[in-house]
Amino acid sequence: MLFQSLATVSAIAGIAAGASLPSLASSQGSHEQLPLIPQNPQQVIYDVRRFHVSSRGELDEILHHAMSNDLDVWRVTQDDVDIYFPESLTVPSVFQSKNSTALSPSWTPIQAMTASANHPYPTIGTWNLTSLHSCTFHNTFHDWLDINSFMQQMAEDYPDLVRVVRIGRTAEGRDIVGLSIGRREQNKKGKPKKWRKHRTVIQGAQHAREWIATSTALYFAHSLLVDKKETGSTAKLLEHMDFTIIPVPNPDGYAYTWEHERLWYKNRQEVVGGGTRCKGLDLNRNWGYEWQRLPDHKVCAEWYPGEHAFEALETRAISAYLKWTPNIRAFIDLRSYGQLIMHPFSYSCKVHAKDEENLIEAGLGMSKALMKKHGTHMITGSLCEKLYGAGGNVIDWAYSEAKISVAYSVMLRDTGTYGFLLPPGMIRPVGEETADMVAYLAKWIKTRKP
Repeated sequence: MLFQSLATVSAIAGIAAGASLPSLASSQGSHEQLPLIPQNPQQVIYDVRRFHVSSRGELDEILHHAMSNDLDVWRVTQDDVDIYFPESLTVPSVFQSKNSTALSPSWTPIQAMTASANHPYPTIGTWNLTSLHSCTFHNTFHDWLDINSFMQQMAEDYPDLVRVVRIGRTAEGRDIVGLSIGRREQNKKGKPKKWRKHRTVIQGAQHAREWIATSTALYFAHSLLVDKKETGSTAKLLEHMDFTIIPVPNPDGYAYTWEHERLWYKNRQEVVGGGTRCKGLDLNRNWGYEWQRLPDHKVCAEWYPGEHAFEALETRAISAYLKWTPNIRAFIDLRSYGQLIMHPFSYSCKVHAKDEENLIEAGLGMSKALMKKHGTHMITGSLCEKLYGAGGNVIDWAYSEAKISVAYSVMLRDTGTYGFLLPPGMIRPVGEETADMVAYLAKWIKTRKP
């Protein structure tokens, strides 16, 4: 559900490599789609269209036709839907009569960013973690190996605060790794006690191509560790809250976006349906609350939820961690893009969370806290109301099955100017404003009884 508005392969390659683009938006962000930048029309081979809708019924109709035609929907609002049409596909007739705007010239696929076989594992101690602002790690995006090295270094540099936890393993054999961060009191023998405070779990990009979600999770983890006197530090939160950060819940898919296809969405697990074999399922439709089946012949679709709930090794492992880790008060699923803060439910617009009044209150406070930093505007509401109805969502499961009463899905910047290909220069602003948002929520939880 992501929309890309960059014009050429050269522009995209430049972003991935860390080059700057012509400025379309300040670090303050915007909730309006800014004009596109046509740069090299000769390379245009894809079609991205924005379909304008005037009612919920028309929105649902377009989404239904998109799914029926196995199309990739990149962004949904109450007013419009952005849909990607591959070069080889003629726009289905059902869409040709719809009111739409061509958002192209669009882009060509990004080439592989790096190859793990030729990428030596970084040496621990590569980054200076004593300062959030001078640490060069947050100046650019990083591949899976760099991220694991950074997490290991945090644990080694801050052994009294950080513990690396192995949550599970993927189909391709990569570890799903989290950071458990908290201050532990010592017992009479001078040994650390178990973590007993309330805990917030923050998850990065379930959908592989949403790199900013992973970078933001890592930025926030680092902000918990630096001296509380430093601007941007959230270390004071550890006085009353522990955290688990899972930056890369989809390691196989994330690695694939670096090595092969930057726009890959699903995981890389082999799936079979209707006699067809394909790679990958949509992790955020595979959780076991109100999971919804698709026909077997849809096994290759972007939104394929699997043959059964928790078929994905990733959702199975992370759900076990959430289910059996005590004292979890809040869960935040970071995503991109769209600038939204959303609470349950996703599977139905007719069913409301029993804690919805509290979730609305906290969500509005989170939005205000985030906006104070750089002026970025966030819309709040339920997942179904702000996007569309879909079963098997992690937020619905965390709230209903894991009994985590404070659960949010947060769509980070932007609203389509760069889409999920935000330039590296936005990593820090997005990290800063999101840290303020999480800090507000942690303080809000402190004032509420479990």
